[in-house]
Amino acid sequence: MRRRCVSMGLTMFALTVGTAAVLAAPQQVTLEFKGKPGDVLKYKTGLDLRLDLVVRDRTTGEQTLALQPRLSGTVTTVQHVRDVAANGDLTIGEQIESFDLALDVADLHARLAIKGPGDRAPETIRLPHLPLQVRISKQGKPLAIEGLDKLPIPPLPGPTGGKIDISALSADFISKFAQPLCPDKPVGVGDKWQWEITVDPLEMLEMMQVPVPAEAKQQLAQIRIPIQNTSTLVGFEEAAGVECARIEAVAPWRLQMPVGGREGTSLILDESGMTKVVTLFDYAAGRKVRETTRIEVTVTLTSGTVTRLHMTMHGDIRTELTQ
Repeated sequence: MRRRCVSMGLTMFALTVGTAAVLAAPQQVTLEFKGKPGDVLKYKTGLDLRLDLVVRDRTTGEQTLALQPRLSGTVTTVQHVRDVAANGDLTIGEQIESFDLALDVADLHARLAIKGPGDRAPETIRLPHLPLQVRISKQGKPLAIEGLDKLPIPPLPGPTGGKIDISALSADFISKFAQPLCPDKPVGVGDKWQWEITVDPLEMLEMMQVPVPAEAKQQLAQIRIPIQNTSTLVGFEEAAGVECARIEAVAPWRLQMPVGGREGTSLILDESGMTKVVTLFDYAAGRKVRETTRIEVTVTLTSGTVTRLHMTMHGDIRTELTQ
């Protein structure tokens, strides 16, 4: 009798816990960035970017070059909420507090760092606030970068002899490619939202004032690279002591095209890639708690049966709220 009571008690306890968990999970949430002037958030980002490049002779197929550069390190940044508009747009200033970056290419090993004792923020060196401010919508879409004209760097000379207007260039990129993280309506577990952009390589080169030969311009004018991002609210999980929405976003792309070769040879360019971003978003406070980004790119250039060039790139970036 006692065993039966214990068994029934455990069963009731399990049902109670399960029911409480179901009731605790929200049916729908509104995902949007929030804040008030004066808010300060500190993020630590670790990155690891690896490239593997092989070049082969076009006739013999023998390897002529192999490189495996790698960039890794950590960066600590501090975000300051400067202003919040009536419609929810946030103006955020960003300060680099400390960094430690290493580059390895063949026999070259370079390291650049500003860190304090025990990996803390610098104590004797105070990095100034950057004049840059980013204005984003409450859905997380970048709207403008302000302060580029205040950076203490001379105007950049363009390839054609003119000067590159960094502010105008950034505004063009934002207007054409910036997309939001969050949807503009409440979502529940399993809901998806999408955006799509089309990359025009010729337009990008012209924006950066890169001279393009007439023959190449004709080929580039035919190229359009569609990139579609699909985001999903996968579920809810705890991170840093708060309940977060887990958002998974995947954006694959592919390009195949013939390109001109020397001496009448035909070259086939094949590019493919995918970016996957997993964000843990504190929907109550309206901020990112953790974000991991995985980037994979493969490029091949083939002439007949010989793969003249083969390049793969893998990148892992992890950002976490520390304060």
